[in-house]
Amino acid sequence: MRILLPLAAALLAAGTAAAAAQPQIPATVYGSVTIDGQPAPNGTEVRAFIGSTDCTQAAPGERLAFREGQATAYVVTVLHESQRPGCGRTGAVITFTVDGRPALQSVAWEPGPIRLDLSLGSPTVIPLPTATPTLPGAASPTARPAPTGPPPTDDVALPGTLVPSPPDVRAAGDPRSGGSGAPLWPWLAGALLVLAAGAAAAVVALRRRRD
Repeated sequence: MRILLPLAAALLAAGTAAAAAQPQIPATVYGSVTIDGQPAPNGTEVRAFIGSTDCTQAAPGERLAFREGQATAYVVTVLHESQRPGCGRTGAVITFTVDGRPALQSVAWEPGPIRLDLSLGSPTVIPLPTATPTLPGAASPTARPAPTGPPPTDDVALPGTLVPSPPDVRAAGDPRSGGSGAPLWPWLAGALLVLAAGAAAAVVALRRRRD
């Protein structure tokens, strides 16, 4: 199933790029690649030809196959003749090369997606995995019962749990309490006196300048 996700993404990207940049819908051929009965190595290059013309949209050297699990998938966009002279048209036969060697399979060109599994050497192909369907009569997973009763809250104390007592405000140095902390009122009174003295000095200085 995991191999289908990158394959679907590649098909979507190829179709979107082709629709945005090309005047005619190309053929998008996809499937598995098998070499001598084994999945092709990751990064195998797959190219499409019509006659002797390379009609692959991707530039030469780009790796168009990716291995995951027990299969190797590929996606090749085959251009229309309006995009590249000598390329796709209805009924034209597409042949393929796998790392430069001719594949055993071919397919007729048509616009849109085409499924084709390719093989090299041995005709045996390893198809792409498909999603496993649910068999009739198969047991479905047992649903867990929903919890009943009121939901738990944070203020529930279990038996034997130590509950901390509220802090003593007198330990925080509150001036309104008789605690041992230093009161803040003298500091505030001193700050107010300093501000008042500064304001008075400023008024005296302004009067002297006016005189």
